[in-house]
This record gives sequence, C-alpha cells and structure tokens, in this order.
Amino acid sequence: MSTGNPIGIDVSHYQGTINWPEVKSAGNSFVSIKATQYSSGYEYADYYTQNIQPARDAGLIAGGFHMLTGTDDGATQGNYFLSVAKPKKGDLLPMLDMEQASGGTPDQVVEAAQGWLQVVEAAVGKKPFIYTTATYWNQIGNPSGFENNPLWVAEYGVPSPSLPQGWSLYTIWQHSDTGQVDGISATVDLDIFNAPADVLNDFRV
Repeated sequence: MSTGNPIGIDVSHYQGTINWPEVKSAGNSFVSIKATQYSSGYEYADYYTQNIQPARDAGLIAGGFHMLTGTDDGATQGNYFLSVAKPKKGDLLPMLDMEQASGGTPDQVVEAAQGWLQVVEAAVGKKPFIYTTATYWNQIGNPSGFENNPLWVAEYGVPSPSLPQGWSLYTIWQHSDTGQVDGISATVDLDIFNAPADVLNDFRV
C-alpha cells in the first residue's frame, strides 16, 4: 500500500525483541506500543518500558496504548496507563484500544472509555486516539460523544475502511495484522496515516 503518507506499526509483547533502527530504516514513521491493560499489574507492562525509549532514539514518533477493560473503572485505568506510559512531549498521542476483548456490557464499556479518555486527555492536553472497528462500535450501540477523538480504525483486505458511526474520516488505518517489517521476526500490525507527513505532528503530545 503506497500513498506517500506516513506508515507505521503497533506492537505488543507478541512481537518480541525489535531492532528499532531497522524498523525506521524500513520506512516507518510512527509506532504505538502496548503499555497497559486492566487497572493495575499488567504482566507485560515492562515490554513498553523497555521499548519506548529505543523507539524514540531510532527516530520514530512513538507512544503507548491501553487495552480497555469494560468491567474496570475507567479513570483508574487511565491513571494506571499514565503511571506506566509516562507520555512526554513529542510522543505519539496515547491510544485507547476498544475491541471485542474489552469485555463488559455496552454501557460498562462506554462508561469506562469516558473515564479513561477524560483522565488521559487532562494529562496530555489533547484528545487521545480511539482504536476500534465499525463492527465493534455497532455492537456497543454506536455511542456518541467520541467523534472528536482521532480515529485509529482497523479493517483488513479492503480498499478503504468502514468508519464507525459518528466519524466522517479516520486518522490512522490499521490495514493488516499479518505484516512483515524489517527488524521484527514476528508478524505485525501495519498502519497508515491519512494525511501528509507534516500533519502527523498535530497528533503528538
């Protein structure tokens, strides 16, 4: 997929050891690294802490993401994320991952998301990304009030992604979950930014 717009990846502990200079040399501009899940004690939080600075040092615009848990208090999850991710000026905006694995009822998911977003936005001064799919958004009732957050949408094998209700455009599209990238031995999620490179700076802390 080649549009001339910046490309990037998102990773978690499943990607194992990463050679960040090779990832950068392969043409990637940005990365989001999983930092937390639940409200405390995420088993793989050290994967983020071990990789965020090397990713920055390689010249990538790097940030962290949190996998939402619908049954946990959202503000508590937000504070836990901030305690691990420690977003700093110049980082990619934090991302809230909302998908089937979130669990909980639709009302619980929406309430938890609102709490997380409020806490994290207050800390970084900008609205975080929401990562989701049109299908999942429909499953939780197409909630309103989130459409001003930049959308990181996932859909594979299509020429363009379906948008969740409320959004008229996406900011980042995760277009594959089986990508191959220099510097990473495992398959990896591939993402493309929906604007020229200079606009990517608007989505940094």
